[in-house]
Amino acid sequence: MLKLRHISSNYWMLGQTQDLTTDPNWSNFLYDETTNMINLIDFGAARGYKNSFVDDYLRMVIACANCDRDAVIEMSRMLGFLAGTESEVMLDAHVQAGFIVGLPFSNLGAYDFRSTNIAQSISNLGATILKHRMTPPPDEVYSLHRKLSGAFLACIKLGVFVPCRALLYKVYEKYRFGEEEDGETLRSSSIS
Repeated sequence: MLKLRHISSNYWMLGQTQDLTTDPNWSNFLYDETTNMINLIDFGAARGYKNSFVDDYLRMVIACANCDRDAVIEMSRMLGFLAGTESEVMLDAHVQAGFIVGLPFSNLGAYDFRSTNIAQSISNLGATILKHRMTPPPDEVYSLHRKLSGAFLACIKLGVFVPCRALLYKVYEKYRFGEEEDGETLRSSSIS
């Protein structure tokens, strides 16, 4: 239950306040047994994100969770992961990496972190991505991905089952997007 609250609070923080502590170190948190809450006690690694970045990043996570190749490429270009001139080899590796990271969010039930090989799978794509990418990732994602990888690694170590998709959609349903084109959340796909 503790890890579930930690993951849930990460996405709530980003989705509701556009702020997130980016250091996955557990010593930055204090668990209060009486309230069953996790409290952040070190704000040194906290940072804010622009609303437009959070809007598009949330759309990207949804696209990865839904294995929507076109939406992943579209959002990756909007966020600055892709320049628009990448080879098909790079696009395939980038999309595959997105699908791998989105795997916990694609399961309708609880995701079994005991049987995952997310870190190794991403590592296997790393050489291809480094060789073929045209632009570095946007600055914001370094801190955000550090936090996400820390949460995933903690879940793997604890061997927990987490309803990641349900948590993601709980945040998504409450999130207030900024200016949306044509009133749509994703132009290339729908949420399922």
